[in-house]
Amino acid sequence: MGVFLESLKTYAPILFILAASMAFSRVLTLMQVSQVISGWILSTFSSKFVILIAVNIFLLLVGMVMDTTPAILILTPILLPLMTDIGVNPVHFGVIMVVNLAIGFVTPPIGVNLFVASSLSKIPVMTISKKALPMIGFFIAALLIITYVPAVSLILVS
Repeated sequence: MGVFLESLKTYAPILFILAASMAFSRVLTLMQVSQVISGWILSTFSSKFVILIAVNIFLLLVGMVMDTTPAILILTPILLPLMTDIGVNPVHFGVIMVVNLAIGFVTPPIGVNLFVASSLSKIPVMTISKKALPMIGFFIAALLIITYVPAVSLILVS
């Protein structure tokens, strides 16, 4: 019985987040928000390279302040049509999105995983943040390779 209660405490909040995200996603779809944002971005930026940089920066910022699951559920219906419009494979975009959100999760000053690591290790967040910065640099280099060399993400798909 204890395991059941513990799992209920763990997964009930996630289910509420999923339900709210799905409802919000449907509202965005009905209001055609993705088409409006897609149109604005495509009319503002002409280069696929620049659009990918802008999307990467946006996703990194979102990853710093929002949990991964709601971010994916809310932003995918908005950004996926834009990415397919500029010729990005949906699987490739999914990898880009997840990597961005994962990097945001460990990026100071708000990176949630830094606070988790601090509470588990009893090391101050600032100390962990300083040690994490070089790794974040490597993560961003890997992100750029993933973003601009689609074969890295799609090698197993073909």
